[in-house]
Amino acid sequence: MNNIHFIKDKKFKKNIIKINFVRPALKDEITKLNFLTHILLLSSNKYQSEREIIYKTKELYDLSMESFVSIYGKCSILSFKFVFLKDHYTEENNSSRIIDFIKELMYNPNVKNKRFNKKSFDLAKSEVYDEIKTYRENKNTYSKIKMIQYMDPSSPASIELVGNMEDLEKITPENLYQFYLDVFSNSIIDAFVFGDIDDKLSFLKGKDFNKRTDYIYSMAMREPKVYIERDKINQSKLVIGYNLIDLTPVEAQYALQIYLYLLGLGPNSKLFTNVREKESLCYSIGVTARYVNSLMMVTAGIDAVNFDKTIDLIDKQISDMCNGNFKAKDIEAAKLSLKSSYQELLESPHSIINFSEASYYLNYDPIKKRIKKIDLVTKEDIINVAKKIKLNTIYLLEGKRK
Repeated sequence: MNNIHFIKDKKFKKNIIKINFVRPALKDEITKLNFLTHILLLSSNKYQSEREIIYKTKELYDLSMESFVSIYGKCSILSFKFVFLKDHYTEENNSSRIIDFIKELMYNPNVKNKRFNKKSFDLAKSEVYDEIKTYRENKNTYSKIKMIQYMDPSSPASIELVGNMEDLEKITPENLYQFYLDVFSNSIIDAFVFGDIDDKLSFLKGKDFNKRTDYIYSMAMREPKVYIERDKINQSKLVIGYNLIDLTPVEAQYALQIYLYLLGLGPNSKLFTNVREKESLCYSIGVTARYVNSLMMVTAGIDAVNFDKTIDLIDKQISDMCNGNFKAKDIEAAKLSLKSSYQELLESPHSIINFSEASYYLNYDPIKKRIKKIDLVTKEDIINVAKKIKLNTIYLLEGKRK
């Protein structure tokens, strides 16, 4: 059997079915995975055109569909997400008809003679081409990927999610179909079903996976290095990468979240107050962490002339966190804000599904339990996490100097 996770709900009007195909993250597969997100929702054997697909979704009371690829630690995940009204608000058995439609799209593709339909293939290829071009033009995204590539070129996090032009040109209707068969036969399949549905989704036909996959990828450690590239942009992009060393799931859920809030997420955080407001060294600054990649990043938009000053001041904020230079009232404010944000997530079915995924993949606590346990975090817990964060890579995409 596959991993079907039911999240029963009577409160919201909509059901959500999210189906994940999980496999080892490989750079030479990512373009094909992205291609599948497009072509499988454009047509099927029964619905031969995009127009027919759109008409059918309208007939099913505006069924909403999306598909995307993500990198999750060591794995790449091909996801299909379907959102639709419960039968109570439409008609009897509408959910069953939608599940049949999902089965049609995913397991009966528009294929003849072991090759995808040429018209659908060309349309999907055009969409992927545009995605790759747009992705490359986004300097914020580009700078983050480049920093990770310098930090650890073997890390799955360094893979560009949309793929690349070189691999795109190698894809044919024939080899894409063979890849589709491999993905749908040899991937771990996880389905998350939110709402009022009891269907076991028996059409999912992957391998029998009863054991969990280890998702955590530990980024390689080394002495810190600085990389500078130049570009014709007005605002320079600074990205600093840090290793998260031996963080436990408990630390990642609780103490790390308060650490991030105090350092750079809260309105009175150290990075915002001391680097942006007091010294005016950057246009924007923030911090993110990816537990599955053992990675933390500080990002900032700066003038290139302020590069050294900005680095020094950011380093001071990191050191202050290690030394416990933050107040009890700031910790309480962080806890209050985090509990409030978690409570808001309970009002969104999409967020509930996302948290259910994290609970399953990373052994995280459900939202309600996190709201209760966040209060147990001590200052010592935060300092212990701070000491597990080590500088690895400083990357600057340098623009015009002002």
